[in-house]
Formats: sequence, structure tokens, C-alpha cells
Amino acid sequence: DTWWQTETGMILITPLPGVTTTRPGSTYTFGLILAVALAGIGFGAALYGRSRGKRPATLMALAATTTLEAVFVALPYALGDRIALFAIFSRSFGALGFWGYLFGWTEIACLVVLPASIIAGIQFPQLVALLGRGRKSVGEDVGLTYAWNTLGAIGGSLAGGFGLVPLLSATGAWKAVVILLAALSAWTLVLAIRSQKSWRRGALPLTGIAASLLMIGFAGPTAVWRHTPIGAGRVQFTDASPNLIEAWQRDQRRGLAWDADGRESSVALVKTRGGVAFSVNGKVDGNSREDAATQVMGGLVGAALHPDMRRALVIGLGTGSTAGWLGSIPAIERVDVIELESAVLDVARDCATVNRNVLANPKVKITIGDARELLLTTRERYDVIFSEPSNPYRAGISSLFTREFYDAVRSRLSKDGIFIQWLQAYEVNAQTVRTIYATLGSAFPSVETFSGKKDDMLLVATVRPLRYPTETLRRRLSEEPYASAMNDAWRVTGLEGFLSHYVARDSLARAIVREEKGRINLDDRNLVEFAFARSLGSSLFQSDDLRALSEQRGENRPVLEGSDPDWVAVSWHKISALTEEGITTPVAGATEGDIRRLTAHSAFLAGNLGSVRGAWLAGPWQPVGPLEVTMIGEAMADGGDASTLAWVEQVRQFQPAEAGAILARYLWSQGKYAECYAATAAAFRRYREDPWPTTSVMDRLLAIATDLPSKNAELARPVYELLTPPFAVAELEEGRLLTRLAVARYLGSSHVAEALGELEPNFPWREELLEERARIYTEVGDRRAEQARRELEAFRSHAASPLSKGLEPK
Repeated sequence: DTWWQTETGMILITPLPGVTTTRPGSTYTFGLILAVALAGIGFGAALYGRSRGKRPATLMALAATTTLEAVFVALPYALGDRIALFAIFSRSFGALGFWGYLFGWTEIACLVVLPASIIAGIQFPQLVALLGRGRKSVGEDVGLTYAWNTLGAIGGSLAGGFGLVPLLSATGAWKAVVILLAALSAWTLVLAIRSQKSWRRGALPLTGIAASLLMIGFAGPTAVWRHTPIGAGRVQFTDASPNLIEAWQRDQRRGLAWDADGRESSVALVKTRGGVAFSVNGKVDGNSREDAATQVMGGLVGAALHPDMRRALVIGLGTGSTAGWLGSIPAIERVDVIELESAVLDVARDCATVNRNVLANPKVKITIGDARELLLTTRERYDVIFSEPSNPYRAGISSLFTREFYDAVRSRLSKDGIFIQWLQAYEVNAQTVRTIYATLGSAFPSVETFSGKKDDMLLVATVRPLRYPTETLRRRLSEEPYASAMNDAWRVTGLEGFLSHYVARDSLARAIVREEKGRINLDDRNLVEFAFARSLGSSLFQSDDLRALSEQRGENRPVLEGSDPDWVAVSWHKISALTEEGITTPVAGATEGDIRRLTAHSAFLAGNLGSVRGAWLAGPWQPVGPLEVTMIGEAMADGGDASTLAWVEQVRQFQPAEAGAILARYLWSQGKYAECYAATAAAFRRYREDPWPTTSVMDRLLAIATDLPSKNAELARPVYELLTPPFAVAELEEGRLLTRLAVARYLGSSHVAEALGELEPNFPWREELLEERARIYTEVGDRRAEQARRELEAFRSHAASPLSKGLEPK
């Protein structure tokens, strides 16, 4: 079972044995929940049947079962994030393969779903029995119960999905269900007492009602349960101590900007080091900065290649970057966006600085609905259609990867239309990649491959072969918005930068289609949804292997019309793009000069500016692209080199905020601290509006800001105030707050208390910060002082536990 074995005899991927899983949100998960619920109902009905002769149905018994149902619905809510932690540790069953994972998830489903389902199974025949004793009108009684049950199921589904959940949130609706059950139990109990004229046996239902209402007063599920990739296996604990688990949980809660429950999904905006990310049903589907290489350029690749771009369709709004940048093309007339979940509009609103304020662009029309329905019903035709849904192993998403969907897309394209399909090249098995290539290739005669990020493939599908007129492309890519987009999202420039993201010609895709011999993804035979969800991770696909195969077959360059580009520059643009992603490029087989240059890239990633400077001075080269200019300029600034000012001016042409950061570092190295503050202030002001500077450069400027008050005490207050507003899309939010706290220490306890307060209520679970917090809050008389002391004591008591090391969240 390999990635691909053709007539060339090449085998690219060796399977990793025993690595299989089933993921939340997959068809398997929904099937498991349904199976557990139905099994519980059936078991409950059987239990009632066995006891029917001993305990006749009474209103008091109905009150008791309703109370039990309220308790069992409230119990998982009260357990809250403990269930999430249990889910993390239950992944150890994955060592047994697919069935091990299935066992672990069955445990969780049984904990949350089974008890209440059993009670529901008891209640149905109980209600039938309350209507009559079975000697006559049995059919009428059963039919009446079924009728009300069916009406209740329909009404509850409509009211919950379209009303209560969006209005109250999922957790609010959860609590509302408990309150309704408790109220129903209390009403039934009153009726029972009236009919029996006795309070006997009423104590148990009353206790249950009180317990259920008490449990929904707990914190319940937080971001730890609802918005972290637990089910995807990206969180792992190794010999975790209580303190390390608590630290991780607080970090997740503190990172939540907001969340909302829509009609289709639970959506959250999460603050990360590199910007804000949006999570859909607990799975991050895009980051404002870290995924910009795909989200910004995904649509623009098609626009750049199209001879006369006028209309575009974007499937999935997300951060709004694709639609916003397409909408900024001067010649474009209209960009239609189809988004399934209206709550995602708020994500795009908060990402306005990266999406060119897409919601205010009159060219962009957003429709809330289903993409397939739109494609099958619209009369519009589009020059470019871009589809970037969630991962296809998730239930329903694979319908956007079927032959029928691709046929619908093709029918909506103009004569020279281009369809771009995003495809993940991470956490995916080789067969899934082959199947998607084959399916797309069965609908489109030509499929070429680009990349957004290293592991984000862009499959560019057309009816007619793509043309690459080099002079036209060079001119177009030097214009806006293409020039800014490649600079900001890819850190490359020009035709050479554009071609650095080219992966493979159509001939490679054609070979895959032939090898698959008709094995494609269909609505009625959805191989991707079912096989991928089951075998996810079993034979990991590596995008580097696809690139290596493409290069070996001589298919890694497009067929160009016109003069050849500088292919050496293309290679270095490719390396710079990887460096921007934080990926080190191997140096094997490189020349001595190339090794120095690659060493400089690696040192830049490690923050070792001295090594970057040493590599440059040992043998200067002609820098290619914005990142190399920034890298050399910052290294020269760190050494106080006189050439820095010339580098600053070069950087300023494409990134003014970054130029300010480099100038500040140069002035700091020169001991000119007042001037350094002025440059730092200018850079920080740009950071609040400009989301595109290199994150590592920003991070190192924060370190200089921390140091300035130690050099000049008069700078403490202005630096503190400078750090008060957040940066664009909350980049380096934690670093900004901790830097502000460090500077506040030069200004006295009241400022420190103010800076500490910005980290509440999910305060970082680190001993030195907890100690400072308890001391400062006590000193200034803050009302949170007692809580701070208790939490510090809790940390210290946990630190004495033998479970003292090993948290590895991934």
C-alpha cells in the first residue's frame, strides 16, 4: 500500500503500521453516537418490560424517571472538561489500532449519551401504560404516544437547531434541557401528590431535581472541551502532572477570543502566536496569518493564470482572505461567496486587516447556504472557482470532493475557466490523495499542481490546458494586488516567486488517473469520507515525495511561452517560503556557498542573528526576495554594522513595520536608546494596523522593548503605554502582555497589578507569575488577592506530587 507505483517502478511512501484512528466529526463518530443512543433506548424499554408486572405505571414513577433523566443529562455538563481530559488519555487505546480507538470513543459516548438514553427507553412504554392498562384501546394508546413523541422530536429538532442553540449557545441549550426536565418532573410530582394525597416517595424526585439544577451551576464545558483538537490527536500528555495539565487548560481558555453556536456549527475565534484562528466544531480550519499563504494566494493563483478574470466564486468564507483579495483585483466585476455557517461572518469581520475588509467590498456578495445547491441552481458562470472546505474526513465535507460535485463545478465555469481545489497534504493517507487526484482528473482534462503552504496543495483544474505566457505573467504579477499578496503571504516577488510554488504538470495527474483505473469518489460510493476517516494516518502522505517524483519525471516546471525565468532564483524563493513557514531546508549536496546561505536561513529561524551575519560576511550573495533582505538587514543591525541603514531602506519598500523593527535593533545596538524607542514606537504603531510583518522579527522587537527601561528609566512609562493596544489580528498577544508586565515592574505595584489583571481570569499557571500575582494583589489590596493566594498554594501542593513532569501538547 504505497503512494504510487507506476511503470517507473517508484515507491514513494512506506505505510506506518498500526496508526489508525477515527476522528470526531466523522461519519463513524455520528454513527457511534446514534448506535449508543438507540442501544440505550432499546435496553431501557427491555428493562421496563421485565418489571411491568411488579411495578405498575404511576405519575410518581414518571416523575422519578424524568428526574433521573435530568440528572443524567446534567452529569456530563457538571463533569465538564474532565471528559475532555478523559478523551485525551483514552487515545492510548489507539495502540490496538482502529478497534482500540473505537473502544475509547465508545467509552466517552456511553458516559455522555447512554444513561439518559436508557431512561428515555423506560419512559416510552411507561407513558403508554399511563394512558391505559392494556385491556382495551391499546392501539390508540400506543399510536397517541407515538404521535406526540414524533411531534416532539420534530419540534425539538427544529426549535433546537434553528432557535435555541443559536440563541442560547450549545451549553445554554444544554442547561435549558435540564431545567425543562426538572420543571416537568416537578409538575408531574405535584400531579402525583394531588392524586395520591401523600408526599410519600416524593423525596427522591425532589432530591434529583435539586441535584440536577445544582450541577448546571458548574462551569461546564469550556474551550478545553469545545475548541481544542483533542479528537484529532493533536494534544498528548506524557506522565502529566496536575500542574502541567492545569497550565494547558488555562492556556486554551485564555486563548479564546469568542465563540458562537450557529445553525450548522460551533465556531470560535482563538488567539495564537501568529494571529487569530477560527475553529469549527473543535477543529481549526484556518489562521489569519499562518494560513494566509493558501487563503490569500489560493484564489489569486487562478486569477493570475486566467487571461481575462471577471467573475469568481469562493466556496467557504473562512477568514475572508480569498474573497477579499480577489475582490481587490481592479478588473474583477463580482466575487460570489457561498458559506454554510453565518457565524463565520464574524470571523471575517475580525480578520478585516488580512482580508482587505471583505465585508465592506461592494463587489463581494456572500450567500449563506450549501455550495452544491448553489452550483446546481445558479445560472451564473465563473472564470475562477476556488474550493477550500474543511478536511474531507469530516462528515459531509467529502461531498465537495466527489465526481458529481466536480461535474457541477465544470458546468458553471466559463470557456477558459479555472477551478482550484485545496487538498491537505498532512494527516492524510496516500490512497486518499490518489483518489482525489483521480476524481478531479475524471471530470477535468487538465489538473496541474501548485502549493499554498508546503503541505497545502492547490489542484488547478481546467478544460483547456493552462498557458504560461511569461511576459504577460511577469507584468501581471508586478501589479496590484498580486505583488502585495505574494510579498505578504508568500514572501516572494515576481514570476520567479510565483513559479516557486509550482509542483507538477498535468502529466503527473494523468498518470495517477491511469493508475487508479476508475477508482474515484462518488456520492453513492464515498471512498474519501469513509476510508479516510478510518485510515487517517495509516499511510502518511508526504508532499516532499510528490515534489521529488515530479522533479525526477521532469514535470516540476510548467510549459512556458516566452523567455525562461531565472530558475536559480526560483529555487531560492522556494527556500525563503519554507523559512517563512519555520521549516529548515536540508543542506545535503549543496555547494559551499549554498551551505553558508542555507545555514543563514537556519540560524534566522533559531534567532541566532550572529550566525546569519557571519554567514553573510563570509561570502555575500545576491538576496532573493523580501525574507532574505529582512534576514540580512536584521543580522547587520544586531551587529551594529554601518550598512544597516541601507538595508533598512530596502526593507521599507515592501514592509515598513519590519524596517522600523530593524532600525530599532540597530539603534539599540548603538546604545542610542531614546532614538531606539522612537523607532520601536513607529514599528508598534504599524503592527496595530499591518498584520504582515515576520512574526519572529516582531518577537525580537518585544525583547528590545523589555530591555529599554533598564537602559533609560524614563522610557518605562511610554513603553508601557505603547504596549497597551493589541497588534493586528492579535499577533503575539501573549508576548505583548508579558512584555507589558515586565515593563510595569519599573513603574511600581499599581502598574504591575494592572498588567497582571490583563491575564485574568485564566491566569498563566506558572509559579513565578503566581507568586508575583499573590504578592502584588495583597500589596495593592486587590479583591482577587485571596484567590491568588489559594491558587499559589494549590500549585505548590501539586508540585510536591510524584507526577511532576511531561506535558507535551501537540
